[in-house]
Order: sequence, then structure tokens, then C-alpha cells
Amino acid sequence: MDIISFPNEVLCQILAYNNIEISDLHHLMLTCHRFHNLIRNSNEIWRQKFMIRWPRLHNELRNTENEMPWPEMVALRLKVVKYVEKALENFSAVSYPIGQPPIKLMDKLILGDSSFVLSAQFVEDELRELIYHHTHMLNENLTSRFYANQALGYVRRCRIQTMWQNFKAKPESEKSLLEGAMLISQWGQIDQEHLTSLSEVETILESIAQRVRQLADMKRDAIDAKTAIDDPRTVRKILNCLNQVLYDEMGFQGNKEDYYAHDNSYIDKVLQTRRGIPITLCIIYHEVAKRLGIQCEPVSFPQHFLLRWREHPHREAADSYTFIDAFNNGASHQPRSCPALIGQPRPNIHREAYSAVPAEQVFQRMVNNLIQCSRVHDDRPDSRRDDQRLRNQLHFSRLACVISPGQTPSVVAYAELCAFLGVQLEEAIQLLLSDEFSDEWTRVDFEPGHWERVRQITYTKCARKLSEQQSQTKNTAACHRPSSMRYAVGLVMRYSVGEELLRHTYTCVIVSWDAKCQASDEWISRMTRNLIRGRDQPFYYVLTEDGNAGYVAEDHLELHPGGAVINHADVGLHFEYFDGRRYIPNAAKRAEYPEDEVVALSLIEQ
Repeated sequence: MDIISFPNEVLCQILAYNNIEISDLHHLMLTCHRFHNLIRNSNEIWRQKFMIRWPRLHNELRNTENEMPWPEMVALRLKVVKYVEKALENFSAVSYPIGQPPIKLMDKLILGDSSFVLSAQFVEDELRELIYHHTHMLNENLTSRFYANQALGYVRRCRIQTMWQNFKAKPESEKSLLEGAMLISQWGQIDQEHLTSLSEVETILESIAQRVRQLADMKRDAIDAKTAIDDPRTVRKILNCLNQVLYDEMGFQGNKEDYYAHDNSYIDKVLQTRRGIPITLCIIYHEVAKRLGIQCEPVSFPQHFLLRWREHPHREAADSYTFIDAFNNGASHQPRSCPALIGQPRPNIHREAYSAVPAEQVFQRMVNNLIQCSRVHDDRPDSRRDDQRLRNQLHFSRLACVISPGQTPSVVAYAELCAFLGVQLEEAIQLLLSDEFSDEWTRVDFEPGHWERVRQITYTKCARKLSEQQSQTKNTAACHRPSSMRYAVGLVMRYSVGEELLRHTYTCVIVSWDAKCQASDEWISRMTRNLIRGRDQPFYYVLTEDGNAGYVAEDHLELHPGGAVINHADVGLHFEYFDGRRYIPNAAKRAEYPEDEVVALSLIEQ
């Protein structure tokens, strides 16, 4: 029987089979009118193909209310593949050797060009594919992946910033602590493949609330999820059930052993590990209680975030409230016992410390916690800590500017870090020139005009640094090798340092070189005194396997016998591929070191 004689329903099932790819459908449409019309008009076939090729994006689109025109979605998604590929190539051409694409190019990547309308959602999905779903190290375009990382961070920051703006526009009564906390969590984990969604966390919290209802029902304290509970005695019984579920059954507790870990500030991670700090545990407690009809208010108590609920309405002011310590098993406190939580006498605590605070103050405190965590905590067991701490501080300082725009100290702190690290300078300049600044900071402890002068000084630093970087990208000259140069860009090397008994050997890749040492006199006297040739020899800039970078004398290097993968974030700035033996320079690097290719090949072939 000829396949063309099958009913349309059967043909649709065959064509939806996993092994038939999108390109196969396009070819089949050219064979006859029946296949052309059947495939073109079958929304379900194209939905199946979209789901197989881009499963995560498919699930995101399926959650929308409207039925998707899947043939058009497939065509658009395929266009995005080509568009992103072209954009990333352009990034490399205009950003080398700094590796930071201009904002106008990033914005164009998100918005698209005049030939078709791009969805930022599709662009983000393609960037995710390039970064996380590469098939094999030898086939991976390292330069595309490097700039895809840059672009994905920017795309996500823009998206989350827009979500914050929409959140802040809501009336105070509609601002959910959970929604804001999840935006902070997504910002903090912006470099992860999957960002946990608000709905995923809501599902977990509802399951916890349902377990509390079951427990309360077993104790004959049935809960109506749709109505608030007014009787303090009933509330007390429900909260006891909530404590039993959270702390006894599920094992939630304060993370006293690793208090400053960033994960303690991310709601989704706290739900996963069941370890957190006071503020995140309070938000979880608050959200579960809300689903049970109990109103608990956030209290930004000094050094120890709390919740409160009105257990004694007949009393006055703070005495009418019971305070909940979610960090310590949901323990209840009266106002007079709260100061003991932080080792302070009662007179030292101002009355305002017992008041409920608006959502924005909760989020400001969460971000300040993360900035503090970045200063004192890092998960890396090596010397990258200082740089990573500064970059983490910068990342969360930028979020502080998003949550509370116009706060001069926050903007200045962020911009100073940008100037020091030489990153996100355009974004810093935009903030410094913004007209959103509040005059609140001009009235506190400073003479008139203080903060305006500080902003101007910081702006000058950022503008000067940006100008230097732009000059570098425009004026990269070709480097011609002297005859004395032994090694070449792209070679994988062994780098030995230290005395004989304490010698350390690192694997690294050469990214550039100087014919003679160009470091400061102080560095030269300190680092070259044990070298036979001293400073009068080639020095090489290298990226090491542990994520560091170095400036190394030729005497300390030897060719790696078999080649090795260098796991360093900046490898893609310089190289396009790893061929199993050496790194192949990208176009910008080849133009800078045109004579190194021949030398590298000759050394490998020896």
C-alpha cells in the first residue's frame, strides 16, 4: 500500500514521530500537494516538532492562555537561531579584546531587526541552548559560547528589571513577599540554566499548607482556606500545626553552620535544602500562614528578621502582637523578650523596630544581606575569591539600584565597582546620569551638594575607563614575533612555580605575549630574581585550569605533552575551538597574532 493512500489522521501520527525532523517536513511539503497542504495546516504536527526540538520553551508557551500558531512559532524559532549566530559573531568583531559588547548591540539582539519581530523569550532560549546544550568540547564554538554568556546575563537582567518595575507599580496591598523574593532569587542565580519560576514555588508552598490543613483536621481544628481566622485561640492552634509540619516533619531550620552562603537567601534553594536565614524562613512561614488564612506581618528587627501576628487585640501597640522567630523553630516571643534574641537590653531597641514594614524594605534588607554575603563568603577554595567577591557585590549592588532607584549611595557603590572591575560601564553611566535621584540623601549628615559631587567624580571614573576600553577595541595592532620567541598563542602549556620542595605545576593556555617583561619595576624585582634570564626574555599571558590568569616567564613554561581542556571563563574571548591538542584562535586573535599559527603547528608536530 502506498503511503499517500493513508488517511490524514494516520499520516499526521506518522509525521509527528520523533525521528522525523523539521527539515524532513519541509522536504515532504515539496513532494506533492497533499503533503504540502496536510503539513502546512496541521498545527499539532508542528507543536510536536517544536516540543521535541525546544522542550523548555514549548512548556513556557503552553502556559499562555492563547492557542499558539505552531507553524509560525517553528519558523520564528529557526530564524532566531540564525539571527543569534550572526549577532554573536558581530559581538566578537567589535568587543575584542575587552569582551563586553556595547549595550546598543545587546538591545538589538533582544529587539531584533526590521526583517521580523523577535521574541526576547526565543532569544533567551537560543542563548541557553548555546551555553548549556553543546554536544562535545571539540565541536563547540567557544567564542559564540563566551558571548552567549554575556548576552544571556544581559537579557535576563533586563527581563527581571522589567518584572521589578511592574511589581513596584502595584498597590502596596497587592505586593507579594513571595513574588519579590523570587525575583531576587532569579537575579542571584542568573547564570543557571533553569530559573525556578514563581508558580513552581507556589506549588510547593501550597503542598505544605495542605499538609498543615490535614494535621489540623486530624486535631479537629478544621481550616477554611478561603477565610481569615479571627479567633486568636484557633490561630495559635493552627500555628502550632504549622510549626510541627515545617520544623518537626520537614526539618526546616536556620543554617547556623554556613550562615553567609548565598543559597540561604534564595527561596527556592531554602525550600530545597530546608536551611535558611531569618528573612527567607520568615517569608516561607508568612506565605504558608497566608494560605491558611492567617495574617503574619514582616518585622525588620535589628540583626534578626521576625514576623508578628495580633494575638492580644485588647492590648495596646506592640504589646498586642506575638512575634515569631522562624529561624528558631517558629518560637513565639513577646516584645520584652525580643531584644534577647540579639543579646541587647530592651532600652537599646527603638519602638519602631517592632513595627511591620512594607515589602520594599524587606527586599532592600534581602539585597543588603546578599551584598554582605559577597564580602565575607565565597564557595571557591582558591585565590579567585577576591575577584569573585567583587563581582558578586557588583551584581547585587545593581539589584539594589533596581529595587530602590534613585538612591544615590546605592548607585555610587555600584558604579565604583564597575569602574574598578571595568565591567558594565555603560549601565553605570546611564544610572549616574538618571534624573530619578531622590533628594532624601542631600539632607542627611552631609553638606549641600555632597552627593552631586560624589556622582560626578564617579561618573568621571566610569567615563574615562569606558573611553580607554573603546580605544583598545578600535586600535588593536598586529604583533609580529621576534626570532627569540619560543612559544605561540593557543598552545597548552605546563607552568611551574615555587621552590623545588614546594613547586606547583599548573596547566594553562597562552593568550598573548610580550617580547620582554612589561610589568612594573617592583613586580619585576620581586618575581624575576630567581630567573636565569631575568626580565630579558619573553613573558606570556596565560589562563590557568583553576580559573586564574598569570604573567609567566618563558623559563617557567614547557609544552604540555598531550594538550588539555582549560576550564576558564575567558577562553572563548580568545579562541574559537579546542582541537584536542591546542586552542584555535578566533578571527580577532588571529588578526592580532598573525604569525603564531605556523609556530604553534610546528611545535605540536615535533
